[in-house]
Amino acid sequence: MAAWIAEAAFALVAVLDPGLVVLGGELGRSGGDRLAGLVADRLGALGPAPTDVRASRVEGDAVLRGAVLTALDVVRDAVFG
Repeated sequence: MAAWIAEAAFALVAVLDPGLVVLGGELGRSGGDRLAGLVADRLGALGPAPTDVRASRVEGDAVLRGAVLTALDVVRDAVFG
């Protein structure tokens, strides 16, 4: 699984050069630091750009909450200007 994640991330890393990849959601929670280390090793083997890989520490539905808050901001701006 780490190899697949690294290969998918490499396409983005090669173009964006972010310096950090965060494994979020269930993937980050279930794989943790061990999976992050394996992905980092594989990314290092794929290309020369150093990229740190970390497992997210965010609990709960952070993405869903962010999407809802963004939608509320859009609606608030549309209604109240």
